[in-house]
Amino acid sequence: MLTYALAFVPVPDARDRTLRPAPMNALPPVLERRSASGTTFVLAVDPALPGFQGHFPGDPVLPGVIQVDWAARFGAIAFGELGRFLGVAQLKFSGIIRPGETVELSLEHQAGAGKLAFVYRAGTQRKSSGVLLFSER
Repeated sequence: MLTYALAFVPVPDARDRTLRPAPMNALPPVLERRSASGTTFVLAVDPALPGFQGHFPGDPVLPGVIQVDWAARFGAIAFGELGRFLGVAQLKFSGIIRPGETVELSLEHQAGAGKLAFVYRAGTQRKSSGVLLFSER
């Protein structure tokens, strides 16, 4: 089981930054995987994803925390153990990911720097991007 789910589960001590998988946050189906100067996953965003419930009624949007979570978890699939999650260095939401949309998740891992950069795109439109920080393995 991967340990990079970024959705925090309530814990007794708020200083505990241990990341635990959120049961509602299943990974989306991978339609294609490409490797070049990193790894790109083509993902089918399932309209039945529980994360769409209540975010927002009548106008569903894929929550940002799920986008970050998927980036970290697919990063571990592509590059192996990433280390302990330390935080988010950069994060930008440029577009909305809707239910049923197909998106590309491009990942680049800078192992020596403990960084995982990600970009979500649908066609030529950038949806979101960021850099996640991890400790050394």
